[in-house]
Amino acid sequence: MPKLKIDGLEIEVPKGMKVIEAAGRLNIIIPRFCYHHGLGSVGACRMCAVKFVDGPVKGVQMSCMVDAQDGMVVSTTDEEAVDFRRHVIEWLMMNHPHDCPVCDEGGHCLLQDMTVAGGHGLRRYLEKKRTYRDQSLGGFVQHEMNRCIHCWRCRRFYQDFAGYRDLGAMQIAYRTYFGRYKDGPLESPFSGNLIDLCPTGVYTDKPSRFAG
Repeated sequence: MPKLKIDGLEIEVPKGMKVIEAAGRLNIIIPRFCYHHGLGSVGACRMCAVKFVDGPVKGVQMSCMVDAQDGMVVSTTDEEAVDFRRHVIEWLMMNHPHDCPVCDEGGHCLLQDMTVAGGHGLRRYLEKKRTYRDQSLGGFVQHEMNRCIHCWRCRRFYQDFAGYRDLGAMQIAYRTYFGRYKDGPLESPFSGNLIDLCPTGVYTDKPSRFAG
């Protein structure tokens, strides 16, 4: 079993465990968007960057993609890693609609939490934001694609775990869209889980929309 240090705390973990999971065992919560303990790692959001100070891996790396190895010394508070995560947040907020007051995810939003935790409060991008068309996905799930941060959680859950194919990811050039090929109710009886899995407010509960 590999033994490593994270923020000065030593821990021994099972072989194959990711660094982000090892940190969690020490109650060190590394910021994340795409990573979910039930879905695994894809390294899409880059938000879980940490600094590998010593050991077999060096430099700023994504903690959800690196297996814990013996002799690793990891810092989540190193200025280089903190600055990297700060830039990730700024990039994500560049196209975010900032509609928190009317978003049903407001107050429960992981993007809100990570933005505040990272101390990001400066908006430098003043150009037109990227926008998408929302879809009608039936009577239970509201779709707001402009809030998407491209974590891939919805596609991974819906296809890889629930086993349905009517919702997925469609890409043209640099634009990726998460939804159906055409409007229509979601086929999966587990589609309500999208509301809980989404770290922003792309999928919200339609019957209770604006109802508090």
